[in-house]
Amino acid sequence: MTTPRQNWFTRLCRNAGLAVHGATKTGQRKQTVRHETVEQQRGNITLRRTTIEEVEVKDQK
Repeated sequence: MTTPRQNWFTRLCRNAGLAVHGATKTGQRKQTVRHETVEQQRGNITLRRTTIEEVEVKDQK
């Protein structure tokens, strides 16, 4: 289990890594536009439908 002191450091390292990765990886970006979950219950059965819409941008060569 992490302490609050370790938790902020872990988040800082992760965000720094994501920033470096985003700056060095060119040519493709993916962004989630919408994430929707619809849940219906029918007796003892649960129906769950998940919709994820993403936009992908590629650089022209």
